[in-house]
Amino acid sequence: MNNQEYDKLIKKIVKKENPVKNILTAFITGGLIGAFAEAITEIYLYLFKITLADAYLFTFSTFIVVGSILTGLGFFDKLLSICKCGLIVPATGFANTMTSSAMDTRSEGFIKGIGASIFKLTGSIILYGVLFGIIFGFIRSIL
Repeated sequence: MNNQEYDKLIKKIVKKENPVKNILTAFITGGLIGAFAEAITEIYLYLFKITLADAYLFTFSTFIVVGSILTGLGFFDKLLSICKCGLIVPATGFANTMTSSAMDTRSEGFIKGIGASIFKLTGSIILYGVLFGIIFGFIRSIL
């Protein structure tokens, strides 16, 4: 089988997605997740009588825990196929990459498997998040 025959076969099997529908789906589901996050933040503010910064931290932690649990149970990928990028952009996407990396290498043990691989995918997110945070913070302090 050559490359052209393979491409024809793939086009028959893989259905073509509608980009406009995907954008709208991601926008709506991302907005709903953002509204849900605001509701959780307000609940934390009301229940625990904490500062807004602490409530945001609790909300972020909640999303990481929920994303990790959904990944571990195998539901995250099913939800992702429905929600598109509206689900993966928040902290749940970060949690999904960490948990799936850990699950892929768990058979190699805690040190060489999970410990060495848990940040394999998320390391770049952390690196560039910190780097651009410093750069934009510096630019903002100048202006």
